[in-house]
Amino acid sequence: MSDTVTPPPRVREHPRKAGSIGTNLKALRSDRGLTIAQMAEASGSSAASISRIENGRLSPTYDVIVKLAAALEVDVSELFYHNERSALSGWRTLTRAGQGPVVETPNYRFELLCNDMVAKDFLVFSTTVLNTSIEEFGELQRHAGHEQIVVQQGEVEVWTEHYAPTRLKVADSMSFDSQMGHAVISVGDQPARILWICTS
Repeated sequence: MSDTVTPPPRVREHPRKAGSIGTNLKALRSDRGLTIAQMAEASGSSAASISRIENGRLSPTYDVIVKLAAALEVDVSELFYHNERSALSGWRTLTRAGQGPVVETPNYRFELLCNDMVAKDFLVFSTTVLNTSIEEFGELQRHAGHEQIVVQQGEVEVWTEHYAPTRLKVADSMSFDSQMGHAVISVGDQPARILWICTS
């Protein structure tokens, strides 16, 4: 019996470079030979909106991002990272504090965590809630999937179409069906930050 410890085989990683939503949308659309008009029709958006997103003049809401990904038949994270996917097992991925790619929508500022190498069945965001009233938020958002939020800072109010608004404080958590209209607004004295987990 040998006392030598055999190191695990080296696994080739495929790091994925973060880019803007618009840049990645344009690259993915071009890869598939789709025109802006075709992309608009497939995603239920207007051609003008697609053009403005691609050129960095419009920040899409999260539900629009989900619809764009569905139209392209890709994981939502591909709109944050566009590169070759790795199908490795036994993987791990790391995001240092403040180092995740950031996308700001009209309602939230999302920092995507730990999604730089492989596709996962879920996405995790460190999210700053930008709106302070439901009137400012606008129409409730809905899309496929499931979500869970955990309040990390401040206080939020969660609006859903079938329930009365619910206030959550630090360490409170809520899970819900993403197809139900929903909105999260900041209601405390300081900006609210939540850990947001959703199926991809």
